[in-house]
Amino acid sequence: MKIKLTLMAMLCAVGFATHAQIQKGVTFGGLSFSFATNNQNSNALKINSLSINPRIGHFFNDNLAAGMEINYNLSKLNGEFYDYFDQNTGFFQRTFGFKEENFGLSPFTRYYFHVKENFKFFGQANLTFQVNSYKNIDDDGYLYRTDYTFKGYGASLNPGFAFLPSKKWNIEFSFPVISYFVDRNKEQAYNFRQDKKLRLALDNFTPSFGVNVHF
Repeated sequence: MKIKLTLMAMLCAVGFATHAQIQKGVTFGGLSFSFATNNQNSNALKINSLSINPRIGHFFNDNLAAGMEINYNLSKLNGEFYDYFDQNTGFFQRTFGFKEENFGLSPFTRYYFHVKENFKFFGQANLTFQVNSYKNIDDDGYLYRTDYTFKGYGASLNPGFAFLPSKKWNIEFSFPVISYFVDRNKEQAYNFRQDKKLRLALDNFTPSFGVNVHF
């Protein structure tokens, strides 16, 4: 009998710890990151990309949270010449390698769904406001030319899974499903071009890993 009571108490404690992390009034802070290597169009050159996204959020209802992320993304292709197809002109263009940095603010909302004890699925919707710095670099990685671009705004859906091993923190894995972005490029002085980009997960699947601390 005592063993059964002890087991029941332990199960209740686990359930409470799981619930306590995602209940109304809880605040959390965390960090997610991703790394990817992609081909530059159809040739063999590789682009390395690193994303780091610190966040803070608050549960306004059980399972429902809202907050803010700071987005930083670094993409780099060392200075080999390479050709790419410019969809705006319809011709192949030759360019240097590049170093591109994106900075942004991204308010988000997130809702958790129960899967099993200590394991949740969540859906997350983001708005994004972003500024871009684009630099052409030569073969040794030195600056060749700098262009600044105001990247604009967009929205995305990023579901994922969260493992909650304790009352104070969790580990999560998320992945992009769809994103839409309005890209306002400054090509030369007083010359702006606006592009609209819709991306699905299969276009560039880059999962993110993160940790959140609850307090």
